[in-house]
Formats: sequence, C-alpha cells, structure tokens
Amino acid sequence: MLRRRGAKGSIEAYIDYHQLGFVPATHHRLLIGELEAVERGECSRLMIYMPPGSAKSTYASVIFPAWYLGHHPSVIAASHTEELAERFGRRVRNLVASEAHRNVFGVGVAADRKSVGEWETEAGGEYYAAGVGGSITGRRADLGIIDDPVRGREDADSERARETGWQWYVHDFLPRLKPGASQIVIMTRWHEDDLGGRLLEREASKWRVVELPMEALPGDPLRRKPGERLWPEWFGRYGGDRQARSTCLERALPAAPGGRGGRLLQVLDGTQLDTNAHAMSC
Repeated sequence: MLRRRGAKGSIEAYIDYHQLGFVPATHHRLLIGELEAVERGECSRLMIYMPPGSAKSTYASVIFPAWYLGHHPSVIAASHTEELAERFGRRVRNLVASEAHRNVFGVGVAADRKSVGEWETEAGGEYYAAGVGGSITGRRADLGIIDDPVRGREDADSERARETGWQWYVHDFLPRLKPGASQIVIMTRWHEDDLGGRLLEREASKWRVVELPMEALPGDPLRRKPGERLWPEWFGRYGGDRQARSTCLERALPAAPGGRGGRLLQVLDGTQLDTNAHAMSC
C-alpha cells in the first residue's frame, strides 16, 4: 500500500514499483524533479537539452507521460517522424496497460482504443502521437510534448525545413493545447534558428531551460567540475569520448534573444539546482 501510494506521487517511486530494471542517475533525478514540477503546475513550459544517449527521452517521453496520465486526462506527443512518435507511444501505452500501473492509479488502457499512436485510458484519458508536420486536428491536450523535432543536420541547416516546423508548431500544435496546458520541448540544438532558438528569441522569460552538456561548464546544475563528464558510468563504457566530440550541445549557441553568442544557459535563470529537491520553481 505504501509503495503504491509513493508511486502515485513520485516518478522515481513509480519506476521502482514497475521494476523496470534501472535506477535513475544523478542527471535523471534532476530531470525527474523538473518533470514533477510540470505535473504539479509549477512549470508550464520546460525545455530540456541533454546529449544524445543520455536517456532524456526514456524519462521525459516514455515514463513521464504514463505517470502524468495517472493524474491528468490527455497528452499529445510529437517527434520528427510519425514512426518515432509511435515508438514512444507504444512504450507509454505498455506502461499504462501494465498491472503495476493499474495497481497505482486504478486504471489501464481501454480495450477498444489501443493502437500505438492513438489510445485511451479506461477513465477517458487520451494519448495521441504525431510527426512534426502531421495533422492533430480534433485533438486537445493538457500536456504537449515535442521530442527531437529535427531529424538531423540537413534539416537543421534547411531554412525551409526550419520554417515548416515553426509554422506547424504555431498553427497546428499550439491550438490543440487546452487553456493552461503545459509544454515540454526536448531536443539537441543543431542551429540557432531551430525551434528552441525561435521560442527563446520570442518568449525567453516564459520558458524554464535546463541544459546538461557532455562536459560541464562553470555553474553546472549538477555541481560538476568544469570538464567533468555526464553519466560517466554509462558514457565511459559506451562511447563517451565520441559523444563528447560529436554532440551539438558542445557547440556555442545562443540561449538569449538576438543570437549574440555565448553558450546555452544551463538553467535559464542561472541558478544551481538541488538535485535532492523535487520542487522546482519556474
């Protein structure tokens, strides 16, 4: 009973209750705290910049939506292709359909609506997956997630592709969110005029931005020393040197409006975060 109650109120406890076979690392616990703040309504717009392979999507696009749907009715989740969006949707659906989720929240996936990209809960909640540029007409959501909106460098360097993605965000994605809905954008920065760059240029004060580069910069949110690697127990075994050289998060990109140089801010307001705290202010 106590474990079920804990899993309802805590993402980390939810992971433990599901026995998913892994324990959140330090940067995952920081991310969990930010995601829980979104669920509580303390943060309505969150951007996450972490290196490829850091498991940011596992937490923000798979575990979090499943846990969130235990508290709120609806989620729209988008990625650069419908295939990727549905891959995330399948994993979220499988968590919500599990016995463990039912034990925690008393609800599972509705038997008559359970395709990987479009399914409902037994309580009438809805999850809808879409590719960036795809139709989401007729949907409404309490939470909108955009994970990896750019396929790669070629699209990032294409002015037409960037504009197409932006127009989809403004004219298709935003109108589908309910009043007061939350947004989460998860991406690698490829270009200063990408989705994240445009959002920060227009409304930087409205977004909570958390960046964890492969190699720490001064004022690191995890209190790493400058140059210290992220998640060394993983990247040290599986290609951390290559990731550190290749990830776009190591490039100097503007975090403030106007594109006047500098690196992405690690936390937009410059504060260091207490990774043991679950409450994050926006």
